[in-house]
Amino acid sequence: MTGKMFQTTRRGRIWSMVIPLVFLGACLPANAATSQEIFDVTAGDRLAHTLCNNCHVVDAGPVNRDDPVPSFPWTANKPGASATSITVWLSISHQRMPNVILTDDEIRQLSAYIMSLRR
Repeated sequence: MTGKMFQTTRRGRIWSMVIPLVFLGACLPANAATSQEIFDVTAGDRLAHTLCNNCHVVDAGPVNRDDPVPSFPWTANKPGASATSITVWLSISHQRMPNVILTDDEIRQLSAYIMSLRR
């Protein structure tokens, strides 16, 4: 084999091993609880009751309300909801929400708490 053909074949073999590993990582159970995730849920619970409770139902109370403010249980059970989608949603500003600045850790903690309400 020439040098260039050997590099192409080698790259192909490397990618053929990397892609399944990435796919496998994406398929691992998202609900495998670690001590860090349990901490995140507890901290997220505190944050939700401190920062969000004035407008949102933040615990396992009623899923629907008469007003247009989504409850956290409703958000968690919305089709397609995931910790990633909620993290992204919390990372952008919303017109009707107060301008609360959250750190990345706080966003992760709130996301973990909201997803813990999933039925």
